[in-house]
Amino acid sequence: MKIFTIFVVIIVGVVFLVFNFAKNKIPDSPEIALQEFYHENRAEDQIMDPLILMGSEMIPRLSKEILNKNMIHRRYAIGAIGNIGDENAISILVSILNDHQEIDYFRCDSLNSIAMINKEKARQLALKYRQSDVICLNELVQALLSDKEKSWEKMNYMRRGYLEALIGRHN
Repeated sequence: MKIFTIFVVIIVGVVFLVFNFAKNKIPDSPEIALQEFYHENRAEDQIMDPLILMGSEMIPRLSKEILNKNMIHRRYAIGAIGNIGDENAISILVSILNDHQEIDYFRCDSLNSIAMINKEKARQLALKYRQSDVICLNELVQALLSDKEKSWEKMNYMRRGYLEALIGRHN
């Protein structure tokens, strides 16, 4: 009985510590998450963490922000949308993908994020870009349409999970 009590106390203590750690890492609002995204000095693979931690609440604000072609860290905002995984963001990503005046890597990042949200939708869009002269689009399309299992997943440099963002894992 004594061992069980000690075990329960340890578990409760660990849960308490994890909860407090998480509470201090998750931004209080989309506005605060965006401020952290723009202004905190982070390693490149951690830039999108505040956005990922806000989750779907961030999508309406990000959908407006990424329309600004001069947005700071725009690539990471596009990647965060994919990592959040909200289907409501697909239309804005498709508009960036289809904009031939857009910088190539933003178009590629958009297709990559669409694939993170809905791989089948990304494959349908990829058919349109099969003969693209944009190198990164061509490579991404080939990976998405490949018969090889997990071909696209191996290419996906933007994938970052909620837990990785929460603990601040650095690659």
